[in-house]
Amino acid sequence: MPKLPPDHKFWDLSDYARPGAILLVRILLPTRIGAITLTWLFTIVGLISVILIFNRYALALAGGLLILKSLLDAADGEMARARNCPSHTGRYLDSINDLLLNGLLLFAIGIPLTVPVWEILLTWFSFQLQGTIFNYFYVVKRHQSSGDITSRISEFSPPVPYPQENPAVLSVLHKIYIIFYGWQDWIINKLFKDNEIVCSKSSPIPNWIMSMISVFGLGFQLLILAVLLCSDRLELTFPIFLIVYNLLAAAVLGSVYILGRMK
Repeated sequence: MPKLPPDHKFWDLSDYARPGAILLVRILLPTRIGAITLTWLFTIVGLISVILIFNRYALALAGGLLILKSLLDAADGEMARARNCPSHTGRYLDSINDLLLNGLLLFAIGIPLTVPVWEILLTWFSFQLQGTIFNYFYVVKRHQSSGDITSRISEFSPPVPYPQENPAVLSVLHKIYIIFYGWQDWIINKLFKDNEIVCSKSSPIPNWIMSMISVFGLGFQLLILAVLLCSDRLELTFPIFLIVYNLLAAAVLGSVYILGRMK
């Protein structure tokens, strides 16, 4: 089952790896490889990229591995949907591993450049919040348009486990998720909880808005890092995500907020 009905699909700039992920899932579907295995596989690929970046070795390969990581990241969800086996466990594990990998990537880039730790941490904070912007609107649109609802708009309350899930493992992952992502969800919910763009049940978020916001998706962020790696311009990482992207996020969110108030 796709994440969105056909009429509500949009041009997702962060989802360039989806065709490859769909093909990979078709190949792996007859095997016993499951969604969680793919989640751990993208984590391993990401860690190899981190090691290469920190040692400033084979940076083009490291960039290619980030693209492969995006493909595997898309494939775990595709596998869960292909097998009609939704999982809160997989959703939380995916997000937690993404957050940790993002931090390791930024430290691997910044430490050899002698970037101050506070600047790396602030960039990590910004990097995560930028990704949450896209994820929030994407989840809202899926709920508005009767798409995939494994991800909930608010994750603060413990989810009801699916039959195939281990409740104890799910409980632990949910608590970790809230520690890592609760503040991000709270900020975005606080800004848009009464906004007509996200509150309307009869009019899902327009596709053009989703396409615009998709530049904040993790896939697009990693694509930018891959380009910087291949062009050996890693010193631009922190100005891009700490200054340029935050200004862009403020402009986009401000525009969407005003538009929602005008409806």
